[in-house]
Amino acid sequence: MAKLLLIGNHRPSFAVARALHREGHEIWAGSNEYSDYFELSNAVRGHLPLPDFDREAECIAVIEAHLRDHGFDALWPVTDRATRMVAKHRVRLVRHARIVSPPPGLIKTCVSKTAMATLCAELNVPVAPQTPVASREQIRKAGRSLGYPLVIKPTGEGEFIFGHKVITLKAESDLDSLFPEWPDNHVHLLVQQRLNGLRHNHYFVARDGVLLRGAAIEILRTDREDGSGYAVEGISSAPRADLAEQTAKLVHALGYTGIGCAQYMTSEDSQATSFLEINPRLGANIAAAEITGADLVGQAFRLAFGKDVEVLADPWSAARTGLRYAWSKGDLSGLAWRYRQGAGIEQTLWDLGRLISSGVKADTHLVFDWHDPLPALACWAHPLIKRFSPEMRPSPGTSIKAR
Repeated sequence: MAKLLLIGNHRPSFAVARALHREGHEIWAGSNEYSDYFELSNAVRGHLPLPDFDREAECIAVIEAHLRDHGFDALWPVTDRATRMVAKHRVRLVRHARIVSPPPGLIKTCVSKTAMATLCAELNVPVAPQTPVASREQIRKAGRSLGYPLVIKPTGEGEFIFGHKVITLKAESDLDSLFPEWPDNHVHLLVQQRLNGLRHNHYFVARDGVLLRGAAIEILRTDREDGSGYAVEGISSAPRADLAEQTAKLVHALGYTGIGCAQYMTSEDSQATSFLEINPRLGANIAAAEITGADLVGQAFRLAFGKDVEVLADPWSAARTGLRYAWSKGDLSGLAWRYRQGAGIEQTLWDLGRLISSGVKADTHLVFDWHDPLPALACWAHPLIKRFSPEMRPSPGTSIKAR
């Protein structure tokens, strides 16, 4: 049995905690916010409140002291910010526990959209035409050159534009309403031609550039009508042959070791494809991959400890297809956002019906579990809890024995 500290309060935390708890491992939650209430899960033994990640030096000091003083076997950063922070201080932290995460150099390459675009060009992996921009006028020119619709997106992972992961422009006239000024937190952005089909997520575990296990998930809906934002409904499927080949080529070229998620967009007629990114960490919807039986969490954990991992002739063959997932809390938040943006009552009621239908049909929910309901209930009560969070939140660095 291993003792594991998970850093980051996010949906993937539940998939990791529940899977490894079933195997008899001891799970501790390291978090610095009330969000998905991971620390309330009955799969979690204890809770380590952390300083905000913006106070990086203080946060790392708390993590290091806890690993050193409480005999942890492993540290697994979950969110993108946690992953990048732990990678930056890996040499310091690995003295006290194994790090369940890809190597820092690999993480740096994967989060660089420029580096990945260059690699895709070398490997003949299709990427929709894109260009860097540094002003609204350059966006206007790019739109006339690339054609609409197009997306404006950050150059790195974990960044936002006016609170959005990307901004979609259906026509040049959208620029003034959706992108009225240049955001202060960006020097450069990327403008890219948009494909309007489904998004395909390939969750995988690899060792030295060889795919060991994979599970393909088609994203059916997100919390934004334009298909951007966070995925709220999807289904496991057999991977498209061309996309499976592209994932294998990228993993091989990167010499990838660890868990990751490759993402692609397709056109409405499914003829064209475009590589989006490889997240060098647990994907946000990894729970959807876990129910397929691919055991990506267990494989990644064993890999970090140097244990034997079975190599399949077809790395995708362990994953069952046709299994649906839902994220109802995210779906409801998206519904509320669209209503505030002007969606009418009729559209809102339609969205609510769709939310209920997807929740009923789902084989798994990203947070809710009948055997572990408290975190999901807290998520739904979050607006009320947040009002009292300063009083409820324990001091950073004070470990709490949950059970």
